[in-house]
Amino acid sequence: MRFLLAVALLLVLLVSIQHATADPLINSTKQRIGNYDFEIATDPSQLVSGKAGKIMIRIASVNGDDLIDVPVVARLEKDGTEIWKKGPVIVPFGHYTFEHVFEKEGRYVLYADLNDYGYSGQTLTFTFFLDVAGPNDYLYMVLPAVGVAGLAAVILKKRMRIKQ
Repeated sequence: MRFLLAVALLLVLLVSIQHATADPLINSTKQRIGNYDFEIATDPSQLVSGKAGKIMIRIASVNGDDLIDVPVVARLEKDGTEIWKKGPVIVPFGHYTFEHVFEKEGRYVLYADLNDYGYSGQTLTFTFFLDVAGPNDYLYMVLPAVGVAGLAAVILKKRMRIKQ
């Protein structure tokens, strides 16, 4: 009886197994060129000048399978000037992470040149824009909110005094 129960459980588990692709990046930007999906994500999600930021890349086929040992050259430009270059890097198992300290705030352009040896024999260039905030940019969002909250507290306090 136990043997039959174990076989039935094994059959149920085998039937319920599904194909799963590797982890996609969370909060990523994706581009598709030819047979390739190229994703990037940053950590932190909002890059800040003067601090190290991680740039994570994922290379997959159009059906979602991560590609193994794909050569990629990564270039970072600001205002049309190349400020950083890495590679060619062999991307193992479809994922690769690198760090960079962004010295100035502003818009950067990340170019990822993928050597398409398997299909066309050409170099495919994926283009991603990265916005880097200055260290004080968050104050411009927080200070007005604090000011409004303080003003609301003062007005509520005055109204409560008038009612008494």
